[in-house]
Amino acid sequence: MKTEKIKKSRKRIALRIIIAVLLAWVLLVITDFIRFYTSNSYIEPLITLTHMACDCGESRSECGIGYSFDYGYILDIGNSSWKYDKEKPDSRRFSVFGKDLYKKG
Repeated sequence: MKTEKIKKSRKRIALRIIIAVLLAWVLLVITDFIRFYTSNSYIEPLITLTHMACDCGESRSECGIGYSFDYGYILDIGNSSWKYDKEKPDSRRFSVFGKDLYKKG
């Protein structure tokens, strides 16, 4: 009888921990989406796991936990310096687990 109660309490504790982690992740994604949506410039996720950029300067990607901010830049080919302003992307995309939720530009 005691072992059954211990097993049930362990299952409840494990379930509560899983729910708490999932809720914290959802809160993080919603917070970062609001930051991304309201910003017109380049930003990084609150918890950034990886930074990816091509050497050509046409795209950047900042990856959080299960979601990413993707930025696109249009380079001035007539300009021999091939520089771009990192803070002013020409297109932006927010995706969660590879599914686009928001695109602009």
